[in-house]
Amino acid sequence: MSFPEKLYKYLPSEHLTSTIKGEILFRNFTYFKQHEDKTRGDYLEAIHRDNPDNEITITAQKDGIPRKYDASFLNSTDSDLIFMFCTSLDFSPDLYKDFNCNACIEIIDPTELCRRIRVAVRRKISTHKNGLLSGAINYYRPNQPVEQNIKDAMALPFLKDEIYSGQNEFRLVFGVRKAFKLKQQIILNKGYDFREEAMKGSAKSRVVKIGSIEDIVIVHKDT
Repeated sequence: MSFPEKLYKYLPSEHLTSTIKGEILFRNFTYFKQHEDKTRGDYLEAIHRDNPDNEITITAQKDGIPRKYDASFLNSTDSDLIFMFCTSLDFSPDLYKDFNCNACIEIIDPTELCRRIRVAVRRKISTHKNGLLSGAINYYRPNQPVEQNIKDAMALPFLKDEIYSGQNEFRLVFGVRKAFKLKQQIILNKGYDFREEAMKGSAKSRVVKIGSIEDIVIVHKDT
């Protein structure tokens, strides 16, 4: 795939040194599902929700009677087992505020950064056979169809509700061996608690060490 000319990583200044040294912090999707900050937290990470404006008809297997419900279709994958490094395609003062950060690493050679991370991820014996995935987020409306294949578990990490579109996010993603299994559900909107489901997972992080990235970045600080 082709990479953008630049990427921007917003972070607290106390994490600058370790990141520039090439200690790239990946968090699993559960971490962000459980994050209480409304900007970074999203109960629907690694989930596509199809929520039609109208009620849907479901026929019960027991009696064969069709009934209408206020319901959603969910396609999801295992958020405990998939890790991501988040960046933005935009350099904007607003994003410092949104992410509550005072520093930004401008990545001037995203292709090279991804190459280094891909090599390091491939060396981990626990890594899923598909290695490092990357791409811009596709923002969608839950009541409208999307172009992406929502039944492809490896596409789900790159889908988010359009309410987050101002972040203009680009992600690097990898899973462990048993990752990327598709789960499909029909839920009743009034009886399903996304927060409760998100809290059942286990938040984890992994540091991928790739050596200094000083040669391919420029550091900015919010003033």
